[in-house]
Amino acid sequence: MRFFSLVLLLIAILLPQKALARETLNIGLLIANKSQRAAYNQLAVQFEKAYPHLAVNYIVQDDKRYKHSIDVWLKKKKGLDVLYWQAGNRLKQFAFMNLLEPLDSLWLEQNWRDNFPSNLQNTLQHDGHIYALPYAFYQWGIYYKKSLFAKLNLNAPKTWSAFLNVCDVLKQNDIAPIVIGGKGSWSVAAWFDYFNLRINGLDFHRQLMSGNTSYTDKRVIQVFKTWKVLIDLEYIVSTADTKNWQDALPYIYHDIAGMTLLGTFAEQHIAKLRSDDIGFFRFPQIVPSMPFYEETPIEVFVIPQNAQHKEGARLFLAFVGQHEVQAQLNLALGYDSAHLYATKHHLYPSVTPAEISSSNSGIAQYFDRDTNKAMSLRGLKIMSEFLSDPNVALATSELEKVRLSTRAQTP
Repeated sequence: MRFFSLVLLLIAILLPQKALARETLNIGLLIANKSQRAAYNQLAVQFEKAYPHLAVNYIVQDDKRYKHSIDVWLKKKKGLDVLYWQAGNRLKQFAFMNLLEPLDSLWLEQNWRDNFPSNLQNTLQHDGHIYALPYAFYQWGIYYKKSLFAKLNLNAPKTWSAFLNVCDVLKQNDIAPIVIGGKGSWSVAAWFDYFNLRINGLDFHRQLMSGNTSYTDKRVIQVFKTWKVLIDLEYIVSTADTKNWQDALPYIYHDIAGMTLLGTFAEQHIAKLRSDDIGFFRFPQIVPSMPFYEETPIEVFVIPQNAQHKEGARLFLAFVGQHEVQAQLNLALGYDSAHLYATKHHLYPSVTPAEISSSNSGIAQYFDRDTNKAMSLRGLKIMSEFLSDPNVALATSELEKVRLSTRAQTP
């Protein structure tokens, strides 16, 4: 017995200390496709090489499952160590509930306030504290087929009147001007957001998203009236019940529709098909004096309050916060890096969203990221229904009912 104990003691002494101290970081990820999974796997390999005493274990789920699971994970006694999440109200809601670890000291240690745009940092803060590391973002805009536009002598429109003219020419040539792949409703909200940003500006948009302004306000009514023009003129083909955004893209490839509003996350999908013939332009200006505020969702990592290995989690965030790491990760993800000094790999360099790099321009996240969860779920449905029944009074009054019933849920 004593001999056996002595053998165990010798093994413990001879065993490398790093192997004894090896910890596993459990990291929650929302994954959309195989290429994203490969990108994060490569990130884990790089991190484990830099920190041999730490191992990465990803808990991977799709969008719908992840958004349910994160509520459960954050409220368990023992949680995961790092979680993927999204900037804006979705982040601030969890911070308001004291479910996230404040990262002020890590931001100070890593000098991140000088490395990330200030307008981006504002989307990560609640009650004077910062709660996340941004590592990726993408911008929304309108995709179209360049050869079709050339055939019809059309240019990418910069103003609303020019946009309506493009729609009219497309329709005259038996091509649906706009296709919306709205299955699940979420992509429909981009139209509402951009109309509101282009007509009423960012400050009003933020007030509306935060629940502090009525949806029956005349400015919101004007948003829906502008949207209704496109519907009444039959410029929109809605595939809300049958097609997601990927399924809507062939409408563009085959000249069935002329344009679609999507985030630049679509580029990785487009690149496999015919990216040379697919163009991208900003949502056109409606009010001449209004700046080009953009819809720019930001992807982040957070450390839960109930994380089991917080020091290791901080090392993981510090690693991902390096500009070289972010550049390589986003090249594989098909996004852009949030770091000011990271190399950009945008497929359409002429429209690389430089707005996020300027502290003087404003960015919005997205309707379902900027509003509380209940407002998001019901609001998306109301907007989707508006496509088939463009009743402005009904849509705005229904949205207002939801706002009044959910205001207490907004931090």
